[in-house]
Amino acid sequence: MTRWLLILLCISLSLQAQSQEESPWEFNGYLKYLGSYSVLNRNFFPPPLKDNMETESYDQLLHNRFNLKYFKGKWTGALSMRNRLFQGNSPAQGDVFLDALDQDRGLVDLSFLYWRSDEVVLHTIFDRAWLQYESGDWSYRLGRQRINWGITGIFNPNDILNQYNFFDFDYEERPGTDALRVQYYPNFNSQLELALAPAEKIENSTAAIRFRNNALIYDLQALGGYYNGNITLGGGWAGSLWNLGFKGELNYYWPTNEQNLEALIFSSDLDYVFSNGLYVSLGYLYNESAAQEGGIGDFGNLGAGQVLSPKNPFIFRQTAVINANYAFNPLISGTLALMYSPDANSTILFPSFSYSLKTNLDLLLAGQFFISENPLAENQWQALVSATYLRLKWSF
Repeated sequence: MTRWLLILLCISLSLQAQSQEESPWEFNGYLKYLGSYSVLNRNFFPPPLKDNMETESYDQLLHNRFNLKYFKGKWTGALSMRNRLFQGNSPAQGDVFLDALDQDRGLVDLSFLYWRSDEVVLHTIFDRAWLQYESGDWSYRLGRQRINWGITGIFNPNDILNQYNFFDFDYEERPGTDALRVQYYPNFNSQLELALAPAEKIENSTAAIRFRNNALIYDLQALGGYYNGNITLGGGWAGSLWNLGFKGELNYYWPTNEQNLEALIFSSDLDYVFSNGLYVSLGYLYNESAAQEGGIGDFGNLGAGQVLSPKNPFIFRQTAVINANYAFNPLISGTLALMYSPDANSTILFPSFSYSLKTNLDLLLAGQFFISENPLAENQWQALVSATYLRLKWSF
């Protein structure tokens, strides 16, 4: 990693010596500290299992990101890397943690594990590395990039190339994929897009085409293609319903082999901004791929760094979401997300507060609380996991 840091540092110093008008390069990034503390309720587990369980855990994360972009005529390029130093209970999990961390889902392995011990892990991954050429109404981009086809706020069935984990709030940029992306703009309101993301095994590849247009004050899109052993068709919309924002999207999957099942994934939300600036949205997800009866063990699939698939974007079959965002003043804002699933009769509470200390320095306090009925306590509602986070972020 030292070699990469020195290279990027030299580039940064070189760019600072040139004016923005003269240089085709753009360099920025951030440095973050994230401390976390979580408590597991052992009363959800029978003896003797609960007697030997570790109920408290802590982690510290130093997270550095470099973004390098190039603009020259019809050409654009980007290279971004994440450098993370983990310390605490997560590295102590050994191979369980390391296998999940040092996993590059792209065609090219750009993940590097430099140092590992029982308490400290140092890891780097390049999550953007692409080159783009534009000519007239056409655009061609090749490399690791984010291809975001989603419309609704939290759950995105149309995002068959780049699903993300809503609970991984420390990764604002979200994952990318190794792909070829071709875009054509026949007119101001329309767009035709082709994306191809190959895999080592051709049956695990993704290839799709999407068409977007505007009709009757609604933005509409339709897409179809092949995803990881499935033929898929879908579509979405975004517009207004009276004074409410109204969005939705869905995808249907037909497997090409007998081992998989057909599935419908649908999401929709309504949102509204009050006169005082309070933003509120109400959303719903139907995920036919999820088990009909979810269990408390499924909460473990929502950890940071874990990304579910477009065909199974969440752990429950039906989920309702209320999300609110409010700026108390120009420096302080708060968000609150509340999820409820009738399948497992479970609730997830996700509050956060952010404070701008300076122009490039921000403080964030967040919590994630996974609450469910405890069958070992006469189905009383109890918190299975309670996690709190404190983050300091410096941008440059």
